[in-house]
Amino acid sequence: MESGVRKNRDVSLYLGEESKSTRLERIVGELMSELGLDLNDQHFKGTPARVARLFRGLTHGYQADPAEILKTFESLHTELIVVSDINFYSLCPHHLLIYRGKMHFGYVPNGRIVGLSKIPRLIQAMASRAIVQENLVSEIADTFVNTVHPLGCVIRATGRHDCVAVRGVKCHEAQMSTVAVRGVFREKASLVEEFNQLVGRP
Repeated sequence: MESGVRKNRDVSLYLGEESKSTRLERIVGELMSELGLDLNDQHFKGTPARVARLFRGLTHGYQADPAEILKTFESLHTELIVVSDINFYSLCPHHLLIYRGKMHFGYVPNGRIVGLSKIPRLIQAMASRAIVQENLVSEIADTFVNTVHPLGCVIRATGRHDCVAVRGVKCHEAQMSTVAVRGVFREKASLVEEFNQLVGRP
């Protein structure tokens, strides 16, 4: 009987705690109030919950496991493989504003290949964090190399950043291109040239 009472008390205490999602929703509501927005307005009533879900989605990559995403298969193919025009969204860590664009990914296998959908999944998962674009392409390249062990890989990303478009210089058309090169792509300029021809020059 005593243990049953203790168990019920523990459940009651647990249910009384504010969940992470509820806390984030409350914080968004407080931010809106600080900005002078009326949370009782019909357009704002559901906004804290919507914004909380948005930022949860934009940062879900912190829970991703690249080893689980990059399932490999044995293959004798040793030529260039390219997956192009992969859409990505990410979060600028300086202003928590979105930047978005496309990535092109190429690699030369070393006995193993990955399924076609796995490369976009990896890119989208690793982009779903607060990270600068320069580091994003480097970390994707390093993760792929350390997990799949290809002869080499190359990534080119082009992104448009809301932090440049809506603040500061307010340059709406500016875009940034970043490149990460690993392994055999550093040694053979012909491979990089072939990659650029396949995906189109910047």
